Amino acid sequence: MRLFPIPRCLPPCLLLVLGLAGPAQAAEGDVRLKEEVARCVPLVYDAPRDALALADRLLALPALPLAMKIDAVSCRTSALHQLGRNDESRQAISQLQALLRTPGLALGEYDQVQRRVAFLLLRDGRIDEGLRILEALQERSIATGNIGGQILALGHIALVHAEQLDDPEGALHYQQQALTLSGHLPRPPRPQDVTLNYNHGCTLLQLKHYEEAGRAFDRAEHIARRLSMQEALLHSIRSDRAEILRARGHRRIARSELLAVLHWQERNNPLSRVTTLQYLARIALDEGVPEQARELAEQAAMVAEAGRFPGHRERLELLAEISIAQGDAAKAHGYLRRARQSDRPGMSEESLARLARMQARAAQALEPARVNALQEANRDRLLRDIALAIAALLLVGVASLYLRTRRQQRSLRRLLASARPLLRHRDG
Repeated sequence: MRLFPIPRCLPPCLLLVLGLAGPAQAAEGDVRLKEEVARCVPLVYDAPRDALALADRLLALPALPLAMKIDAVSCRTSALHQLGRNDESRQAISQLQALLRTPGLALGEYDQVQRRVAFLLLRDGRIDEGLRILEALQERSIATGNIGGQILALGHIALVHAEQLDDPEGALHYQQQALTLSGHLPRPPRPQDVTLNYNHGCTLLQLKHYEEAGRAFDRAEHIARRLSMQEALLHSIRSDRAEILRARGHRRIARSELLAVLHWQERNNPLSRVTTLQYLARIALDEGVPEQARELAEQAAMVAEAGRFPGHRERLELLAEISIAQGDAAKAHGYLRRARQSDRPGMSEESLARLARMQARAAQALEPARVNALQEANRDRLLRDIALAIAALLLVGVASLYLRTRRQQRSLRRLLASARPLLRHRDG
């Protein structure tokens, strides 16, 4: 009998900041250097050690332009977090925040970098700092009519509900809002669409809505396969699908899938490897082999503690459940006591008030009639810009034709003028 919730899949919004490279706005430097900077962040989630090495190499270059330095430090921060090197990640966050305070810096060009900082601050328990950044980003997206930015704000509200308030139902509400809006935007798929669907699937899986979770993972996978640098996510989806198979009683197939995923994650993704080990432990528990379940759960805990990854409470609860299956009530009680002690402290009144403001602004700004009006305005603006561009091209074409005709006329007059003396000489 299941006494505790299933362990959460890859933590919600890990990819939210995730798959989104920083702005390639720097005018300095050669094209090759810009390309190296641009590929660093997408590399984080498939090969974090390679991303860290690339970021360090870029930052060692003399006189790296500010825009590139911001992107490289941002990449380094995410890679350190992914590898569980949290003390170094905190130092990198402080460095990144200092760079973003550079006088004269156009912060609007660094929205993705700021979202990444906010996400890492939330993960580090610095909730009000993270929410302060997210609220400012939300206000800017509302002021500029940026629906995409407002969709990301909904995703972050869902993150706070899922991770800080332990409220998956609340998270689900905001994820569904974000997905509904995203589905109506006339644009090609983006990494944030993968993230929205994947996080939605994870929340549904946590709530044991297996059929709906499977459909969300289907959508995430469909989009991910149309984009690049999505290997880590695709392996995580495969792992989560295996958990659904286990819950439906298909343990043999689930184990085979998990072992295949684990082989890749051991080399490339230690954070999601923890989740896969916990899924394997649950299969062993279902099969009445608690000794094997404990070995797998302890291995997951060891990897997680070495990397200081989130989800400590869920790991302790799994170990408590295994202890009950082994008939060791005292050990189970010890794990549960530690799990209660490891719960995050409640959000401050200031943080709760800020979150409430963000939720109210989202409800006001994303009212359907307003969104439709904004989309119509954006469409009209696009059509107007296209018309102006065509008119400009026609004017350029007409002007070029006129100038070419004038040049030809002048050349013809010069030619006729030079030919007249020769004609008179021949007539004589």
